[in-house]
Amino acid sequence: MRAYDFVTYDVFTDRRFAGNQLAVVLDAEGLSGDEMQAITREFNLSETTFVLPPEDRSHAARVRIFTPGRELPFAGHPTVGTAIALAKARGLKSPLTLELTAGLFPVDVRLGDGGGAAAFVNPNLPKESGAAPSADALEAALGLPRGSVFKDGSKPRTVNAGVDFVYAMAPLNVVRSATLNHGAWDALGINDTAGVYLYAEGGEAADASFHARMFAPNSGIDEDPATGSAAAGFPGQIALSGALGDGEHRWIIEQGFEMGRPSRIELTVGAAGGAVRSVRIGGEAVFVQQGQLFA
Repeated sequence: MRAYDFVTYDVFTDRRFAGNQLAVVLDAEGLSGDEMQAITREFNLSETTFVLPPEDRSHAARVRIFTPGRELPFAGHPTVGTAIALAKARGLKSPLTLELTAGLFPVDVRLGDGGGAAAFVNPNLPKESGAAPSADALEAALGLPRGSVFKDGSKPRTVNAGVDFVYAMAPLNVVRSATLNHGAWDALGINDTAGVYLYAEGGEAADASFHARMFAPNSGIDEDPATGSAAAGFPGQIALSGALGDGEHRWIIEQGFEMGRPSRIELTVGAAGGAVRSVRIGGEAVFVQQGQLFA
């Protein structure tokens, strides 16, 4: 039996007990994939990351990311939180590079009292990656009024920026009212998709560009408080909707308010010719606890 050090952070927030929870196993060498999945279920947070030696010694680490239901090639709040945890635990200098299954992720890190902030560039630009469920089917799965999901340029689409998500737009009051219907969800037939990202313009905060909710029962998460990987693909939905002008866009996406875990994701998008050219995701994180687990 071996002891493994871990820390937890609340990510995409500047205060404890908000944002999205993350556990980071700081040296996971020797653990199998099945053991990592079991440990993730034990933590029972949206995601747990496992830090391994990098394949390239110039990089900070190789990182595997698990939800309670599956392994992911990439996820946003684990990338932000793990980079901050490693910089603090190992005294690493910014920027640092994490090796994820979805590629190499350069991360700028700024440490502070009780946590820090980080921002990464996603090497996977968003692209449409398959058919999406109909607006009617999504309304049933999320308990929304008939006709509330947009069907024009902002119609539902499946977009991938490292992970597949279904994106759907509705009025703000409708997004706030969404309630998962498990039976209707199963009928969507999206088992290979991470989840459904329901969004509206505006939000609770005066500077919020968009208000979002992300439902992912197939990944073992009925609802996620903050989803950086979905935010990374989101500009692809906006571009495909015909609503992305050229230049640099800085958006605040708020999420998790309906769960009592408000989160703020900072999204910077570069666009040219109506297409996404760069995506940068950032936010703050707060240290919560540390300990050891045995496996």
